[in-house]
Formats: sequence, structure tokens, C-alpha cells
Amino acid sequence: MSAESGELANGSGISQARSEPLESGRSLPAQRPSLIARLMARTNLIKTLFMLGLRASGLLSKFLLTLFIAKEMSLAELGLYGLIAVGATIVPSVLGLGLNGPANRSCVGVPTAVAMQIASTRVGVTLLLQCIVSPLVLVGLIYFLPTSSLSLIALITATLILENLCSDFNCLLMARFKSTFAAVLLFIRSGAWPFAFILCAWFKPEFRTVEAIMQFWLGSLVLVMSIIMISASLNGYFKMLSFDTRLARDMFAKGRNFYVAEIGNAGVLYLDRYLVSSFLGLEATGIYTFFWSLTNAVNSLIFTAVTNPLAPKIVHAVNNGDKEGIRLACRKMFKEVGIWCVVLAVVMVGLLPWVLQYLNNSKLDQHQLVFAIMLLATLLRTVSEAADNVLYAHHQDRKIALVSIAAMAVSGLLILLLAPWFELPGVAVAMFGAALFVFSWRGLIARKLIAR
Repeated sequence: MSAESGELANGSGISQARSEPLESGRSLPAQRPSLIARLMARTNLIKTLFMLGLRASGLLSKFLLTLFIAKEMSLAELGLYGLIAVGATIVPSVLGLGLNGPANRSCVGVPTAVAMQIASTRVGVTLLLQCIVSPLVLVGLIYFLPTSSLSLIALITATLILENLCSDFNCLLMARFKSTFAAVLLFIRSGAWPFAFILCAWFKPEFRTVEAIMQFWLGSLVLVMSIIMISASLNGYFKMLSFDTRLARDMFAKGRNFYVAEIGNAGVLYLDRYLVSSFLGLEATGIYTFFWSLTNAVNSLIFTAVTNPLAPKIVHAVNNGDKEGIRLACRKMFKEVGIWCVVLAVVMVGLLPWVLQYLNNSKLDQHQLVFAIMLLATLLRTVSEAADNVLYAHHQDRKIALVSIAAMAVSGLLILLLAPWFELPGVAVAMFGAALFVFSWRGLIARKLIAR
């Protein structure tokens, strides 16, 4: 039932009618949810399932691409592709300077003209940074890659630039409650093109090169940027574009804590694999990465389809000072996140035996306990990310940064203590301990913010 229908149901007229008996001696039946409320609930479920489907398809396509490269190409080419993929993930975080946080929060609940000024200023900063950094990236690629790969170097540079821009646009679209549009664009640039490449390379072996992969990837980014430009043109947004230097300075001032938080989050995600490889070797790292990829799929699906789309509603309620709206939005978010955590965890546990049987790898079979512990840790991390939305909406930027940096430190310390003695199970326990630490701290802060 919607908030409006709930208020009507609690109104004096309906309340009195319920308490007064009818002439026949019967009481009025309890009021059913309105047709509009039922349709809205069904629409929200369909939307969530649609976004989960898009994200699941994207994860599946990347998994199939990895298998295809390993089987039909070479491990060296798989390694090169992996490095490029990691670069495309890290570049937006490093060059973002934490500006998406304050920019996105400022875009919630403001007129379109104001939002477009914020968006154009934010993207303008990225373009200025790219003008400075891109030549350095180009020089670095030329140094590390052979000079015969100039075309590949150009493709990589262009891909990193457009991935950075698309990441900014995705965040801004989410802030403006365009989550479905953002999910479709994300699928095009991360999930659709691997299917197209695999299909093409399957029938034409000459396409089985990293350069061909980059061409498909870059083509998807060009398509996404074209869709964004056409949409902006049709809606008359280009007339509203302007770069505000005062606004840019304000973003930099407010973005410091976000930047620290993003660096901390990146450290939590990637530091563990470096430590595992240092202590236990590449084979153990491969086992850990395999299970991490499976469990992280649960987090990625829920974050993309549930946690992230619901964040602007909490920000909007906080901006309006609507305490009841804040509680309702937070309750809805935690309920949906919790339900999907249980559903996807059950699905993942059910799929694991089939996956292990298909791979027929005894070393993976011996570490199923590691998978179970990592899955529990991932579920805690997923719920704690929902709690992070509450901190974000209440402008608790310093606490967000502090928790992220502390989480990286705790994760590294626990791995250093447990990995040498207990190997992969110790690493999994360290992951769980760090997740529990963050879950408890963020949850405590979030509860206090909701209750005040």
C-alpha cells in the first residue's frame, strides 16, 4: 500500500466506519489495497526483476568471454584483457577524485535546469582531467606494449576515456531516478558486446585477438555515448549546459572524503588477492578468485538492481526533512536487500555442485568450505552497502571514508595473521571478519541516523 493510501486508511472517516456496525449487524470488511497501489507494487517488482536480469546477463557474458579467451585464444591474451579490464575499473575511481558523491547527491530533487548545470560541471571536470591524463596513459602504454601494437594502444586509450565518461553518466542518471535507462546503458557497455564478440569470433577465427575484443568493447561505448547524446538533444538538455567554476570548487571540497572512501573500497576488493598470491602462490589465488567471482555476483546483482536505485529515495526524504519518509524508504531498502540476499544465496548454493561437476577440478572440490564462508561475508557486505546509503543520504562523508579505510586495514591485518597458518580457509575467515566489522560499524551508525 502506498503512503497516500495508508494515510487515507487511517483517516477519521474510514476509522469510524470500521468501528460502527452495519444495520445488518455486520462490520465493514477491511479495506483492500487500491488497484493503483497493487499495480505500482507489481510494476516495481517487474522493474527489479528486469534489472536483475540485465545484470545477470552481463555477468554471464563476461564469464563466457573469459572461458572463450582461455580456450580458443591464449592465457597470455586472457591476462592482457584482464589487465585492461582492471584498468577500466580503476580509472574512474582514481580520476573521479570522489566528485560523483557530492554531484549525485546535489542532483536529487532539484529542477532539471539545476541538475543539468551540476551534471555538465561534473562531466566537464572529467574531460579536463582526461586532457591531462590521457597523453600520460598513452605514453605508458607505448612504453609497456610493443610498438607494433599502436592500433591496440589507441583502442585501449579511447576505451579508458569513454569508460570513465560513461561511469559518470551512469551515476548521474541513477541520481535522477533513471535507474532503468542507466541499467540498459550499463548492459550495452558491459554485457551485450561480449555476446556479439563470441558469436563473431566463433565463426570467424581471424577475430580471435585482443584488438578485436577492444574494437567490440569500444563500439559498445560509442553506441552508449550516442544514445546519451540523442536523448539529451531530444529533451533539450544541451541548452542547459554550463560549467560553473564555483560549483566545481565546491565539489572538490566535498569530494575529499568520498575519494578516500573509494580508494579504501578498491583496497578491500583488490588487496586480498595480492596478499594471497604473495603468501600462497598463484594456484591458491586462482581458487580464491574463482570463488570470489561466484559470491561477488550476488553482491553485484543486488547492488545494481536494488541498493543503488533506492539510494536517491532516501536522499530525497532526508533533503525534505521527512522523518517518516526516511524510515519507510530505509525499511523498504533493507527488506528488499535482505530478501534478495536469501534468494540469490540459495540459488548460488544450488548451482555450485553443478559448476564443480562441470569443471571437474579436485582442488576446487576440496575448498567448498572456503566458498561457504566467502558467501556469508559477501551477504554481510551487501547489507552493509545498503546501510552505507543511509550514511550517504545524511552527509556522513567523513564516517564513510573512515569506515572504508578501516575496513581495508582490518582486511589486510587479518589476512596477514591468518593466511600463513590456515591458508585459504584463513583468508576466507579474514574476509568474513572484515565484512562483520564493517557491517557492525555501518549498521550502528545507520540505526542512530534513522532513529534521530
